[in-house]
Amino acid sequence: MLQEEGRDMRPAQSGRTGASSVRATARWAAVLNLLSAVPDGFSVTVLQKSVVRGDASSTAANVLGSEGLFRLGFVADLVAILIFVASAVLLYDIFRPAGRRSALLFLVLVLMGAAFQALECIQDLAALVLLKGGAGMSALPSGQANALALLFLRLHASNYQLALLFIGCSSLMLGYLVLRSTFVPRIIGPLMMIDGLGYLTFSLTSFLSPPSVTHIYPYVPFVTALLGEGTLFLWLIVKSVNAERWQEQAATTDRAALAWP
Repeated sequence: MLQEEGRDMRPAQSGRTGASSVRATARWAAVLNLLSAVPDGFSVTVLQKSVVRGDASSTAANVLGSEGLFRLGFVADLVAILIFVASAVLLYDIFRPAGRRSALLFLVLVLMGAAFQALECIQDLAALVLLKGGAGMSALPSGQANALALLFLRLHASNYQLALLFIGCSSLMLGYLVLRSTFVPRIIGPLMMIDGLGYLTFSLTSFLSPPSVTHIYPYVPFVTALLGEGTLFLWLIVKSVNAERWQEQAATTDRAALAWP
Protein backbone atom coordinates (compact mmCIF):
# COMPACT_ATOMS: atom_id res chain seq x y z
CA MET A 1 0.00 0.00 0.00
CA LEU A 2 2.77 2.41 0.97
CA GLN A 3 4.63 1.48 -2.21
CA GLU A 4 1.55 2.23 -4.25
CA GLU A 5 1.28 5.61 -2.54
CA GLY A 6 4.97 6.25 -3.23
CA ARG A 7 4.41 5.59 -6.95
CA ASP A 8 1.40 7.89 -6.96
CA MET A 9 3.48 10.67 -5.47
CA ARG A 10 6.21 10.66 -8.11
CA PRO A 11 6.67 14.10 -9.63
CA ALA A 12 6.33 12.66 -13.10
CA GLN A 13 2.78 11.64 -12.42
CA SER A 14 0.20 14.32 -12.94
CA GLY A 15 -3.54 14.60 -12.79
CA ARG A 16 -6.23 14.09 -10.23
CA THR A 17 -4.98 10.68 -8.99
CA GLY A 18 -1.50 11.96 -8.09
CA ALA A 19 -2.88 15.07 -6.36
CA SER A 20 -5.35 12.99 -4.38
CA SER A 21 -2.56 10.64 -3.26
CA VAL A 22 -0.39 13.52 -2.02
CA ARG A 23 -3.27 15.07 -0.07
CA ALA A 24 -4.31 11.71 1.37
CA THR A 25 -0.76 10.95 2.51
CA ALA A 26 -0.51 14.32 4.24
CA ARG A 27 -3.83 13.77 6.01
CA TRP A 28 -2.84 10.27 7.12
CA ALA A 29 0.45 11.60 8.48
CA ALA A 30 -1.42 14.13 10.59
CA VAL A 31 -4.12 11.72 11.76
CA LEU A 32 -1.59 9.07 12.79
CA ASN A 33 0.51 11.62 14.66
CA LEU A 34 -2.47 12.85 16.65
CA LEU A 35 -3.72 9.30 17.15
CA SER A 36 -0.40 8.27 18.71
CA ALA A 37 -1.03 10.73 21.54
CA VAL A 38 -3.94 8.59 22.84
CA PRO A 39 -2.01 5.44 23.87
CA ASP A 40 1.00 7.59 24.79
CA GLY A 41 -1.11 9.69 27.15
CA PHE A 42 -2.65 6.55 28.64
CA SER A 43 0.81 5.11 29.28
CA VAL A 44 2.01 8.29 31.00
CA THR A 45 -1.13 8.42 33.15
CA VAL A 46 -0.69 4.80 34.29
CA LEU A 47 2.93 5.46 35.29
CA GLN A 48 2.06 8.66 37.14
CA LYS A 49 -0.66 6.85 39.12
CA SER A 50 1.62 3.93 39.92
CA VAL A 51 4.69 5.81 41.17
CA VAL A 52 4.67 7.49 44.56
CA ARG A 53 7.67 9.81 44.70
CA GLY A 54 10.13 8.75 47.38
CA ASP A 55 7.96 5.85 48.60
CA ALA A 56 9.14 2.49 47.27
CA SER A 57 6.66 0.46 49.33
CA SER A 58 3.60 2.39 48.14
CA THR A 59 4.85 2.25 44.56
CA ALA A 60 5.27 -1.52 44.81
CA ALA A 61 1.76 -1.89 46.22
CA ASN A 62 0.31 0.22 43.40
CA VAL A 63 2.10 -1.74 40.66
CA LEU A 64 1.32 -5.18 42.06
CA GLY A 65 -2.24 -4.19 42.91
CA SER A 66 -2.89 -3.18 39.29
CA GLU A 67 -0.43 -5.39 37.45
CA GLY A 68 -2.71 -5.83 34.43
CA LEU A 69 -3.12 -2.07 34.06
CA PHE A 70 0.61 -1.55 34.50
CA ARG A 71 1.37 -4.07 31.74
CA LEU A 72 -1.26 -2.48 29.52
CA GLY A 73 0.46 0.85 30.08
CA PHE A 74 3.79 -0.17 28.60
CA VAL A 75 2.10 -2.06 25.76
CA ALA A 76 0.22 1.16 24.97
CA ASP A 77 3.56 2.95 24.97
CA LEU A 78 4.86 0.59 22.28
CA VAL A 79 1.70 1.00 20.20
CA ALA A 80 2.05 4.78 20.40
CA ILE A 81 5.68 4.56 19.22
CA LEU A 82 4.74 2.40 16.22
CA ILE A 83 1.97 4.81 15.16
CA PHE A 84 4.29 7.79 15.66
CA VAL A 85 7.00 6.24 13.49
CA ALA A 86 4.46 5.49 10.74
CA SER A 87 3.43 9.14 10.82
CA ALA A 88 7.07 10.26 10.60
CA VAL A 89 7.65 8.11 7.50
CA LEU A 90 4.67 9.72 5.77
CA LEU A 91 5.85 13.19 6.82
CA TYR A 92 9.25 12.37 5.35
CA ASP A 93 7.56 11.54 2.03
CA ILE A 94 5.56 14.76 2.12
CA PHE A 95 8.38 17.15 3.02
CA ARG A 96 11.20 15.50 1.08
CA PRO A 97 10.71 17.95 -1.84
CA ALA A 98 11.57 20.80 0.56
CA GLY A 99 15.00 19.29 1.20
CA ARG A 100 16.05 15.67 0.76
CA ARG A 101 18.86 15.66 3.31
CA SER A 102 16.91 17.75 5.82
CA ALA A 103 13.93 15.41 5.52
CA LEU A 104 16.21 12.40 6.03
CA LEU A 105 17.72 14.03 9.12
CA PHE A 106 14.21 14.67 10.43
CA LEU A 107 13.33 11.00 10.01
CA VAL A 108 16.57 9.80 11.65
CA LEU A 109 15.98 12.06 14.67
CA VAL A 110 12.44 10.74 15.05
CA LEU A 111 13.66 7.14 14.88
CA MET A 112 16.33 7.85 17.49
CA GLY A 113 13.75 9.40 19.81
CA ALA A 114 11.40 6.46 19.24
CA ALA A 115 14.19 3.97 19.97
CA PHE A 116 15.05 5.64 23.28
CA GLN A 117 11.38 5.80 24.25
CA ALA A 118 10.96 2.10 23.48
CA LEU A 119 13.66 1.30 26.05
CA GLU A 120 11.24 2.50 28.75
CA CYS A 121 9.38 -0.78 28.42
CA ILE A 122 12.49 -2.75 29.41
CA GLN A 123 12.78 -0.62 32.55
CA ASP A 124 9.10 -1.20 33.36
CA LEU A 125 9.51 -4.96 32.91
CA ALA A 126 12.65 -4.94 35.08
CA ALA A 127 10.72 -3.15 37.84
CA LEU A 128 7.90 -5.69 37.56
CA VAL A 129 10.31 -8.65 37.75
CA LEU A 130 11.89 -7.20 40.88
CA LEU A 131 8.52 -6.65 42.54
CA LYS A 132 7.07 -10.05 41.69
CA GLY A 133 10.15 -11.86 42.96
CA GLY A 134 10.47 -15.55 42.15
CA ALA A 135 13.27 -18.07 42.29
CA GLY A 136 15.89 -15.75 40.85
CA MET A 137 15.01 -12.95 43.27
CA SER A 138 14.75 -14.99 46.48
CA ALA A 139 18.09 -13.74 47.84
CA LEU A 140 17.05 -10.10 47.48
CA PRO A 141 15.22 -8.62 50.50
CA SER A 142 11.79 -7.16 49.79
CA GLY A 143 12.82 -3.64 50.76
CA GLN A 144 15.80 -3.66 48.40
CA ALA A 145 13.70 -5.08 45.58
CA ASN A 146 11.14 -2.32 46.06
CA ALA A 147 13.88 0.34 46.08
CA LEU A 148 15.44 -1.02 42.89
CA ALA A 149 12.04 -1.20 41.21
CA LEU A 150 11.42 2.45 42.06
CA LEU A 151 14.85 3.29 40.63
CA PHE A 152 13.97 1.59 37.34
CA LEU A 153 10.68 3.51 37.17
CA ARG A 154 12.56 6.75 37.79
CA LEU A 155 14.91 5.81 34.96
CA HIS A 156 11.81 5.40 32.79
CA ALA A 157 11.10 9.10 33.29
CA SER A 158 14.72 10.01 32.49
CA ASN A 159 14.57 7.87 29.36
CA TYR A 160 11.45 9.72 28.26
CA GLN A 161 13.19 13.05 28.78
CA LEU A 162 16.09 11.82 26.66
CA ALA A 163 13.67 10.78 23.90
CA LEU A 164 12.14 14.28 23.98
CA LEU A 165 15.57 15.72 23.22
CA PHE A 166 15.62 13.98 19.84
CA ILE A 167 11.92 14.65 19.22
CA GLY A 168 12.58 18.34 19.88
CA CYS A 169 15.40 18.35 17.34
CA SER A 170 13.12 16.62 14.81
CA SER A 171 10.50 19.33 15.35
CA LEU A 172 13.13 21.97 14.62
CA MET A 173 14.00 20.17 11.38
CA LEU A 174 10.34 19.85 10.43
CA GLY A 175 9.90 23.58 11.03
CA TYR A 176 12.86 24.23 8.74
CA LEU A 177 11.29 22.02 6.07
CA VAL A 178 7.99 23.87 6.37
CA LEU A 179 9.83 27.17 5.86
CA ARG A 180 11.47 25.81 2.70
CA SER A 181 8.27 24.28 1.35
CA THR A 182 5.91 25.91 -1.13
CA PHE A 183 2.89 23.69 -0.44
CA VAL A 184 1.98 24.55 3.18
CA PRO A 185 1.81 27.98 4.87
CA ARG A 186 5.35 28.97 5.87
CA ILE A 187 4.11 30.72 9.00
CA ILE A 188 3.72 27.23 10.52
CA GLY A 189 7.50 26.77 10.29
CA PRO A 190 8.39 29.12 13.18
CA LEU A 191 5.58 27.60 15.25
CA MET A 192 7.10 24.14 14.78
CA MET A 193 10.49 25.54 15.79
CA ILE A 194 8.94 26.93 18.97
CA ASP A 195 7.51 23.46 19.53
CA GLY A 196 10.98 21.94 19.17
CA LEU A 197 12.50 24.50 21.53
CA GLY A 198 9.83 23.65 24.09
CA TYR A 199 10.84 19.98 24.06
CA LEU A 200 14.53 20.86 24.16
CA THR A 201 14.10 23.35 27.01
CA PHE A 202 12.25 20.84 29.14
CA SER A 203 14.58 17.95 28.34
CA LEU A 204 17.85 19.80 28.92
CA THR A 205 16.62 21.63 32.01
CA SER A 206 15.41 18.37 33.54
CA PHE A 207 18.93 16.96 33.21
CA LEU A 208 20.69 20.09 34.42
CA SER A 209 18.38 20.82 37.35
CA PRO A 210 15.54 18.27 37.75
CA PRO A 211 13.73 19.89 40.74
CA SER A 212 13.30 23.16 38.87
CA VAL A 213 10.96 21.67 36.29
CA THR A 214 8.89 19.18 38.24
CA HIS A 215 6.16 21.74 38.86
CA ILE A 216 5.80 22.80 35.21
CA TYR A 217 5.87 19.39 33.51
CA PRO A 218 4.16 18.71 31.19
CA TYR A 219 2.96 22.26 30.61
CA VAL A 220 5.94 23.65 28.69
CA PRO A 221 6.11 20.91 26.01
CA PHE A 222 2.32 20.55 26.04
CA VAL A 223 1.71 24.25 25.30
CA THR A 224 4.39 24.48 22.61
CA ALA A 225 3.16 21.22 21.03
CA LEU A 226 -0.35 22.63 20.80
CA LEU A 227 1.07 25.74 19.17
CA GLY A 228 3.29 23.98 16.63
CA GLU A 229 2.11 20.42 16.03
CA GLY A 230 -1.51 21.33 16.67
CA THR A 231 -1.40 24.01 13.99
CA LEU A 232 0.48 21.91 11.44
CA PHE A 233 -1.55 18.74 11.79
CA LEU A 234 -4.87 20.54 11.96
CA TRP A 235 -3.92 22.30 8.72
CA LEU A 236 -2.92 19.02 7.08
CA ILE A 237 -6.20 17.37 8.11
CA VAL A 238 -8.45 20.23 7.05
CA LYS A 239 -6.57 21.73 4.09
CA SER A 240 -3.86 19.13 3.42
CA VAL A 241 -1.12 20.32 1.03
CA ASN A 242 -1.22 22.20 -2.24
CA ALA A 243 -0.68 19.16 -4.46
CA GLU A 244 0.21 21.12 -7.58
CA ARG A 245 2.93 23.08 -5.77
CA TRP A 246 4.13 19.88 -4.11
CA GLN A 247 4.58 18.24 -7.50
CA GLU A 248 6.38 21.28 -8.89
CA GLN A 249 8.80 21.44 -5.95
CA ALA A 250 9.32 17.66 -6.04
CA ALA A 251 10.18 17.83 -9.74
CA THR A 252 12.66 20.66 -9.10
CA THR A 253 14.26 18.74 -6.23
CA ASP A 254 14.60 15.59 -8.33
CA ARG A 255 16.16 17.49 -11.21
CA ALA A 256 18.66 19.07 -8.83
CA ALA A 257 19.50 15.65 -7.40
CA LEU A 258 20.12 14.22 -10.87
CA ALA A 259 22.34 17.17 -11.73
CA TRP A 260 24.45 16.67 -8.58
CA PRO A 261 27.94 15.45 -9.62
